[in-house]
Amino acid sequence: MLVFILIPIVLLFVISFLEMRSLNFASARFSFAAFSKTFNSVYINAFVKSIVLAAIATAFCILIGYPLAYIVSTLNIANRFSFLLILIMPMFTNMLLRVNTINKLLRPESFLKNLFGISLNISGSETAVVLVMVLMYLPFMVFPIFTVLEKIDPSLLEASRDLGANNFKTFLKVTLPLSLKGISSGIIMVFLPCATSFTIPYIVSEGKMKLIGNIIEDKMGLGNVITTDYPVGSLLSIIILIAVMGSLWLISKIDAEGETLL
Repeated sequence: MLVFILIPIVLLFVISFLEMRSLNFASARFSFAAFSKTFNSVYINAFVKSIVLAAIATAFCILIGYPLAYIVSTLNIANRFSFLLILIMPMFTNMLLRVNTINKLLRPESFLKNLFGISLNISGSETAVVLVMVLMYLPFMVFPIFTVLEKIDPSLLEASRDLGANNFKTFLKVTLPLSLKGISSGIIMVFLPCATSFTIPYIVSEGKMKLIGNIIEDKMGLGNVITTDYPVGSLLSIIILIAVMGSLWLISKIDAEGETLL
């Protein structure tokens, strides 16, 4: 933990207050230049676009994931968890392979057109980025909701019906409020990786779309050497890290007992 987490974070924090073109600390000097470079319209627009696309993807994950988790939790079978293996199985393969495969299906000339005559010419668009995000991170929305729904005491639902509530009112007044912890945890677990992702936007948009994750990649010298700026990349990483830690703190407050964890 000390070597692989704490020390790199401290280095990022230190570098964000320096002016340097390479990782040569001997030629570095103290400067606030990274702050003036970071808070400009280009990075702010990229950050806002990242937040918007992540919010849309998260909303679709809720709309798809909650009904799916609810249906599975109400199945009257011995091992309901086996149905969730359908969602888990694609995660056993490499993420880059899955993103590339889905992206190829979204192109005009794809397997879908050759076999079914369906041409999805949306590759490279924001719609395609959101679609791939939903397909990648949907399980992270389903599992927390399913876990909470499965732990709801059936006697509460029976009591609601005994008091005259129909199935819809029972869901609205009992099931939904009791499952809010799972929804909150799912939102954080989906929203954060969507907002900070650089792999999906880079592959799906073929490098044309610049979200905050892609900018950090460029500034840390992983893309174009010309755009390398370690202080700016470090400062952006620290900002993202603060957001992640704040979200983890929020999860601990919302779900102190860990009910949404499998």
